[in-house]
Amino acid sequence: MILKNLWRRKIRTLLTMLGIAIGVAAVVALSAFGEGLASGMGKVFADTRGDIMVTQKEALASFLSVVDADIGGEIRALPGVDEVTGTVAGIVQMQDAPYFIVMGEDPKSFTLDHYKLVEGQPLSGRRQLWLGKVAARNFKKGVGDTFRLQDSTYRIVGLYETGVSLEDGGAVMSLADAQRAFDKVGKVNYFNVKVKDPRRIDEVKQRIETKWPDLAASRSGEATKTSEMLDIYRSFGLFLGIFAVLVGGLGMMNTMLMSVMERTREIGVLRAIGWRRRRIVLMILGEALVLALVGGVAGIALGVGLTMLVRLSPAVETLLQGVFRPDMFAQALVIALLLGGLGGVYPAWRASRLAPVEAMRQEGGSAPSMGRVSRFLARYLPLGAFRNLVRRPGRTLVTVVGIGIGVGFIFALSAMTEGMKASFMAMAGAGEADLMVEQANASDLSLSKLDERLADRLLNQPEVEGVSKILFSTTNAPGLMYFLIFGVDPADDWLQHYRVREGRPVARSKEIMLGRFAANSLKKGIGDEMRLAGSSYEIVGIYETGVSYEDAGGVMLLKDAQERFGMDRKVSLLAVKLRDPSRAEGVAAALEAQYPEAIFTRAAAMLDRTQDFATTTTILNALIGLTIVVGGIVMMNAMLMSVFERTQEIGVLRAVGWRRRRILRMVVGESLALAVLSALAGIVIGVVLNSLFVLIPGMGAFLAPAYTPSAFIAVVGLAAVLGVIGALYPAWRATRMQPIEALRYE
Repeated sequence: MILKNLWRRKIRTLLTMLGIAIGVAAVVALSAFGEGLASGMGKVFADTRGDIMVTQKEALASFLSVVDADIGGEIRALPGVDEVTGTVAGIVQMQDAPYFIVMGEDPKSFTLDHYKLVEGQPLSGRRQLWLGKVAARNFKKGVGDTFRLQDSTYRIVGLYETGVSLEDGGAVMSLADAQRAFDKVGKVNYFNVKVKDPRRIDEVKQRIETKWPDLAASRSGEATKTSEMLDIYRSFGLFLGIFAVLVGGLGMMNTMLMSVMERTREIGVLRAIGWRRRRIVLMILGEALVLALVGGVAGIALGVGLTMLVRLSPAVETLLQGVFRPDMFAQALVIALLLGGLGGVYPAWRASRLAPVEAMRQEGGSAPSMGRVSRFLARYLPLGAFRNLVRRPGRTLVTVVGIGIGVGFIFALSAMTEGMKASFMAMAGAGEADLMVEQANASDLSLSKLDERLADRLLNQPEVEGVSKILFSTTNAPGLMYFLIFGVDPADDWLQHYRVREGRPVARSKEIMLGRFAANSLKKGIGDEMRLAGSSYEIVGIYETGVSYEDAGGVMLLKDAQERFGMDRKVSLLAVKLRDPSRAEGVAAALEAQYPEAIFTRAAAMLDRTQDFATTTTILNALIGLTIVVGGIVMMNAMLMSVFERTQEIGVLRAVGWRRRRILRMVVGESLALAVLSALAGIVIGVVLNSLFVLIPGMGAFLAPAYTPSAFIAVVGLAAVLGVIGALYPAWRATRMQPIEALRYE
């Protein structure tokens, strides 16, 4: 009987299952991408064939660590150590490959065993590299071809594969070449250590950390700060997907509620012939669970297909490798069934409460009598479209909440993105700079490396009034997810950017100023000592800038930061002040042509050329597209139900002379009115979500939202698009009704 009931309304059943399926597909695809990114990053920087990995202490990730290469020889001399090899890891921004990973390995080291050479020969000289099979295919390169990287040309001597998409989409070169290419001469990112006796791994680890307090030694595969960061990638995809399923689940509740309403007389008959309330509840819940199960299975198939389709794009193939696990499918299915059960609870309860005599008096296909609140709203709401919506307050509320959650989530993400942009723009500009300079082809601001002597050359330009040198890097501190370090020269104007509220600015080596948020989180004050990467710094000042990223970090002397992060005579950014700020655009273009190793950008437009924010914008646009699809289906389902239940009413209107065009306007108007209500609900939900995100310990400061007029306009526009999409088929169906047939509808 459950299947028969669902089959009676094929279109409605199909739309409901499609809404659930797309939500489940989002869970599967986003979880697969999150798992693929996390497992890929983990294998690239952890699957080394070694027993111990040695990195800089407190490094947020192994590829951000910097260690003196000479230490490798000293580690090799320790008792119990068999082999030691250093690795340099670089990430390069290239056309069609925004995150191109290059690994520098000693050609004679055991770590090269990780790369299966499928064509060509071993690395044997300078300016040679191996190219991953995926990269070779995407760049249409083969053995013997040349490859341009970091303004240098290399000869491809071999092709390899590892089974890890991130690695197979990158390249491997000799350690010496990588040190030159990424300005790490005499440095490595980390060491891989093999021990003679695996039973003595912990003993060797302890010896390393005892002799070098500023280094951290961990077992290969052991949980580290990098692992914690990768776990965030894993959970992020699931977190995003659940919102899509939630929207689809509320759409299903709407469907089941409508099913109960239109079958009121039928349920009355069943109650009259002896069906108990429990049997009615089981019937409605059974229908909801069948819808969820079929939609869940279809969603898993759709998610797998979507993942494989996205991977066809060379730009995302290496970064977003979909990795599927059995528990991922089970998780998606359980979520669908759980929401199916929840979606059927209220309709089932409502059906079980129907009194047989009253239920049998109801007429199918017509709207029920309105309650007092609904009659009051219908009387005083000025627009007919809104008055029609309150005739079904339950269904309208469920639809508004369902679509509002999707729209609200997008609104929350947009506000957070705008908040991050506003923080970086305030950090980049703030009146101290007209142009910001970063390394060309750097995929991340923290990976940008410029020769600090460029500042002196820029000062010789007639248009330039002043140049400030800034080193920007990320480390870890207890109580904070990210601790940002800014290295500045006290002689530069940029130091004035940090408004000191307590103490004084940094002036000597081994001194540090803390942002107000960082000081409160770490419970530190003036005169206290702070340990960073094995070194001690005296806190001499507390500053505030109003920029969350800066107030959650610290400021030290440029030379200290360069030493701490292995960036000898290098800086991340240059802040340029011009004599005539109105000429910033032209000066930037001229300087960029003169210094191709750098990107010159107006401070106000810096993020437009930053890859991380471009990636964030792409993800946000994808989520907006997902919301449009799922929300459009939910809206279409709601309007289709409205047309079904008012078939007789529409027949009467047609009989008294209403033209099809007027019927069309009525249905579209109701859909747009529903969209406006959903937009308002979405704004409220988005603000509430952002208020909760800001409370996350250690992370809240980085998630502060910024609400702009364009964000509110975008939310209303998104809801309007959903309204139009949701009204298309129902409006067409309503206009095709013949008056006589519609009047006969029960």
